Amino acid sequence: MSLTWFDAHCHFDFSALDQHRDADWSLAHSMGVSGIIVPGVSRQQSASLTTFVQRHPYCHPAVGLHPYWCEQHRDADIDWLDAHLHHNAGKGSVIAIGECGMDRHLIKSQGIGWDEQWHWCMAQIELAERHKKPLILHIRGAHDEVAAELKRRRFTYGGLVHAFSGSLQQGLHWHELGFALGVGGAMTHPGATRLRKTLSDLPLESLLLETDSPDMRPAFMRRAENSPAMIPLYGAILASIKDHSLTEISAVTQQNLYRIFPSLTVN
Repeated sequence: MSLTWFDAHCHFDFSALDQHRDADWSLAHSMGVSGIIVPGVSRQQSASLTTFVQRHPYCHPAVGLHPYWCEQHRDADIDWLDAHLHHNAGKGSVIAIGECGMDRHLIKSQGIGWDEQWHWCMAQIELAERHKKPLILHIRGAHDEVAAELKRRRFTYGGLVHAFSGSLQQGLHWHELGFALGVGGAMTHPGATRLRKTLSDLPLESLLLETDSPDMRPAFMRRAENSPAMIPLYGAILASIKDHSLTEISAVTQQNLYRIFPSLTVN
């Protein structure tokens, strides 16, 4: 029996994949990958996704402003996102708000302050509330703060905590708030013992598979760019970590996908 998979977070539009994109999708699709969620990271890139997904109908866009590019963001970008979401309301063509969030590591590495990141994160949470959309969150060193704010707001639309790296308690808290946790290449690295233990203890109902291509290569990949074709392999690794069958990993992560992203349709 063939199994169905989905890449819940993949920057498939990034130029680093231009030379590999068609071949990568052909291989991924032949391995049972049915679709890809492509997050937005800036106004310009979010706008370009409209054309990109028309050319690549297996891709499903989110729109958002990533904390890494805070210096590029302007308040007018929030207005554009709002108008874009209104324009696409009811069409199901924009499935989430994000990639947005908080990254404590950027304070030292890029000089992007906490308050600046918080401003853009909160503005996008407000958009998600207004448009009743799930969030795609980028969280590093800020799980407790963002989760507490969403709980305070009584945010009910859930979403995905991309590249989850928090504790078991934080993961369970996100699950209680209606969020899934994205897992991928990080769990394959020899030093990821704590992450693998956390994944073994979390309920499978809280997890989604993702590649973050072209980034976050698995430990065994020699090519510089990651690929959505890794998803079935991640499924097999997760099955080993959790001592579940591959069939169960596929079935439950698919159920999780449509619960978290209810407007998602697969072509």
